[in-house]
Amino acid sequence: MKKVLVPTDFSDNAWDALMYAIRLYDDIPCHFYILNTYQVSPSRTVNTMNIERDTHMYRVLKEDSENELKKIATYLKNNLLNNKHEFETLSLSGSLTTSLKRLVFNENIDMIIMGTAGASGAKEIFMGSNTIKAIKDIDLCPIISVPEKYEYEEPEQVAFATDLKRHFNIIELNCLRELQLIHNFKIRVIHVKEEYVLDTVQQQNVEALKQYFEIDSISFEEILTDTKVAEAINDFVVDQKINMVCLVNYEHSFIEKLTHEPIIKKMSFHSSVPLLILPA
Repeated sequence: MKKVLVPTDFSDNAWDALMYAIRLYDDIPCHFYILNTYQVSPSRTVNTMNIERDTHMYRVLKEDSENELKKIATYLKNNLLNNKHEFETLSLSGSLTTSLKRLVFNENIDMIIMGTAGASGAKEIFMGSNTIKAIKDIDLCPIISVPEKYEYEEPEQVAFATDLKRHFNIIELNCLRELQLIHNFKIRVIHVKEEYVLDTVQQQNVEALKQYFEIDSISFEEILTDTKVAEAINDFVVDQKINMVCLVNYEHSFIEKLTHEPIIKKMSFHSSVPLLILPA
């Protein structure tokens, strides 16, 4: 049984991510963990009044979290009658990323699926997002970020963006392969062109991908761009009606080196389709 972890802050975006997760694994036996975290910032001045206030706030947040999770559990029980799916709600005190890391390790989670609301300007630079923090800090589990207001579409085409310069580990591609077997989608490997001719390593990687995936289920294409890479990928997504974008999250990724833009952060904020991040 697959184990899928879905964080929620009870926003519309988080709800859409939960619905996406359920439909993505519609025909697969799954145990869904629906997680909400809450945290009280301790008062700087330590005195009896502040301690009592913090304790009261903790109880309020805990009660609100548990009540909202009960509403979700009740709705799922009454409306989503899929005997292949199990749901478990978790209300935990502490930071989201710490709770995610602990659950991934302790429960052997297969996938995290979470919403990521769009942002721009100063908000993008200074606020970041829980999804970005999770992508940065969690290196044992794939993550799918679901854009705000995204309506589920059956994956038929998935764009896998890579420079082909790094040897792929079969283990890190397992998640993409599993999803392909479930949904029978086409993988379109898109190479943001930096050179005129592929070198030996890149050619070897092309052959390795052909061997790992069925030859008729994968294609290789180039993106020529004189603009930011994230914009070029999103243009490709729109033009070719792509349903998901996949990236491998390894340190100093090719796109970041190529354009000096934090590609995974920008794609998480601005991608018009779900973004699958595979841990290296």
